[in-house]
Amino acid sequence: MTAYGSTSPELFPALSRWRQLSVSERLADVVAGLITAALLVPQGMAYAMLAGLPPQMGLYTALAPLLLYALFGTSRVIAMGPMALTSLLVGETLRSENIPLSDFANWAAILALLVGGWLLVLYFFRLGRLINFVSPAVMQGFTTASALMIVVSQLADLLGLPASSGNLFMRMMALAEQWQQLSWSTPAFGITALLALLVMKRWLTSLLSFLHVPSGAAEVLGKTGPLITLIMALVIVPVWPAELARVGGVPAGLPLPALPEFSLDALQSLWAPALGIALVNYVSAISVAETLAAKHRERIYSQRELWVLGAANILAALTRGFPVTSGLGRAVVNDQAGSRTPLSSLFAALTLVGILLFATALFAPLPQAVLAAIVIQAAWPLVNLMPLKRAWRYSRADGLAWAAAFIGVLLLGVMEGLAIGVGIALAQLLARSSRPHIAEIGQLPDGGFRNRERFNVEILPHLLMVRPDADLHFANMGELERWINVHLAEREAVTDLVLVMSAVIHIDSAALDMLERLEARLAEQGITVYLAELRGPLKDQLAHTVFLETHRERVFFSTGHAWRSLTREDLAFQI
Repeated sequence: MTAYGSTSPELFPALSRWRQLSVSERLADVVAGLITAALLVPQGMAYAMLAGLPPQMGLYTALAPLLLYALFGTSRVIAMGPMALTSLLVGETLRSENIPLSDFANWAAILALLVGGWLLVLYFFRLGRLINFVSPAVMQGFTTASALMIVVSQLADLLGLPASSGNLFMRMMALAEQWQQLSWSTPAFGITALLALLVMKRWLTSLLSFLHVPSGAAEVLGKTGPLITLIMALVIVPVWPAELARVGGVPAGLPLPALPEFSLDALQSLWAPALGIALVNYVSAISVAETLAAKHRERIYSQRELWVLGAANILAALTRGFPVTSGLGRAVVNDQAGSRTPLSSLFAALTLVGILLFATALFAPLPQAVLAAIVIQAAWPLVNLMPLKRAWRYSRADGLAWAAAFIGVLLLGVMEGLAIGVGIALAQLLARSSRPHIAEIGQLPDGGFRNRERFNVEILPHLLMVRPDADLHFANMGELERWINVHLAEREAVTDLVLVMSAVIHIDSAALDMLERLEARLAEQGITVYLAELRGPLKDQLAHTVFLETHRERVFFSTGHAWRSLTREDLAFQI
């Protein structure tokens, strides 16, 4: 059985799957690889420059990770390479350290090595679930603000103005102050390229369908706007009547494996940002893979993806690249191009090899404004405020986390904004966990049991039935004890207290100690504590404890049994 249906992935899932394909399906993998490479070339160069790196580093970054993923990856649509958000994180991290521009490439490689190391640590200690603590609201606010930062950071290159740094407002003020330096040439070329990208994104697929191109091919070719724009720019540049800032010479040849030059300063400065980038990269890659796998009813092995992504970042570092992941755009194109196995990444890598060996000279006259337009066109759709509106309407806490991440990124920096958003989301989670919902329940006329505050139920003067709707732990057991004390103060006739444990499947040791002390104190007041509806996992946890042994005759199978027994209707206790 292949990795797509087994309980654990094979060592080389793509090769196993490839053997089962027909000739036409294998050809689809080849075509998908070529299309993905066609998208990777302009994107890779543009995202490298977004990070403040030479354009060829974007191609280097994709090459070795594509080969690795082709062998060991489990998603047939993932296309490893630079991503706009990761490139922004790399650039912001390096600029914040005030290192010389000449050292950017080496520090970026060190950063990729540390990102890969963190991902492997998460894999070996099975900590991939840490991403679950980055709430969707935080990620949405972080992504929206980061996309806005990407757009603003590229406006200088699009308009031919000097680059600036700082938060969003500092960059906007710098652009406003430099407005008088504008000449017509670069803005005209850059804005034209951006409009061409937007037009092709919106109407190219429809135009190809109108020209009777098969629908599948039209969908795929409709996504190649960046490549078409790049080719058009190279054709127009020689006859353009004014000077433009250009990419310049792109070295030919393949990157030879080499370790980056380490320094203690670099490791001390980059280890913490590397963890943030590692988490962002993993969230991006696994969410893209799982979303598209669900569409085709396929399975993704998140643990395998974690170590493959870690190894891919280490390979990127060893081949003069920077941190790598998979973006949604390339994955969608790979999917629509008909990719059948991860081997499509192999054909994309082989295409990049050919370009690096024989075609890099073609890119030298490419205007930087075109690459800026490609980045802006890719980032702008991510600027979406609707999730904030939905989150705020449903949960003010989620809306606050969204806004905190958004404002933090714009004012303080990308990593700082993410940390603030995650911190607020975790604080809210802990606050909710420490204040569990607790209900006093009584009997309905039909014999059922419901919350006294929501239903008209029968309550007996001597009986207090309490249902905590959460697991009990050190952070919330105090709240349960306070709730019981308040209600007992209002009900002086209570002699029997039943804890209905239908919603509890775990009690930690601190909560168990507090429960035992609570019972002892209530016994001094003449109140007997009973338990009802112990769930299987909780019974297993308490099976060998003194607590359950001493309470065995005071454990009821159901709330109904507790009610009947304690109202003297049925004296038979049942465990």
